[in-house]
Amino acid sequence: MDIILSFIESNWVSIVGAFIGLLFLYLEYKANVWMWAASVVMAAFYIYIFYKTELYASMSIYIYFFLASIYGWIVWVMRNRDKKTGDEIITHVQNSYILPIIFAIIVISGLIYYMLVWLNGNVFFITIGDAVTTSLNIVALWMISRKWAEQWLLVIPANLISAILLFAQHDIMSGCLFLIFFIVSIFGYINWKKMVVIA
Repeated sequence: MDIILSFIESNWVSIVGAFIGLLFLYLEYKANVWMWAASVVMAAFYIYIFYKTELYASMSIYIYFFLASIYGWIVWVMRNRDKKTGDEIITHVQNSYILPIIFAIIVISGLIYYMLVWLNGNVFFITIGDAVTTSLNIVALWMISRKWAEQWLLVIPANLISAILLFAQHDIMSGCLFLIFFIVSIFGYINWKKMVVIA
């Protein structure tokens, strides 16, 4: 019993962050507008967690996540809602956005990578992984606000890479959580594809 209490006491931030993260992922899977409220709370916990593990770009994504969640919530409520049923309308990304999305991921990854090289002394694979996951999350969050099913295609690899990085930084609990995020994200993509409304 003492071991369990000691574990909870020393890992309460990760435990609460994990619970909120799972709640967010469930609400995102269901395309429920309340996912934005969960994301605001979750952001505060992960800013702290990524700061402790020295994944500074991932920490900055959660600062961005907090601010972007407010924007996303507003856009989500104002646009793409069925007037009769009140249901969310999920669509596919337009072809004209595919190249700009790829370009944005590459450019943002490069900028973040060089910023991280200048700011910290992490090994190459941690730095590049941190930059790529941050870039994928930044673009995916923008895509979520537009209710594009393909946002999951960025979230899926971002969660897997984040899990690997957290394990490499010896944060086993958060690494396991991101492995769960990775698996659920695959099912999230399948579910959103079923919900797609063809324009």
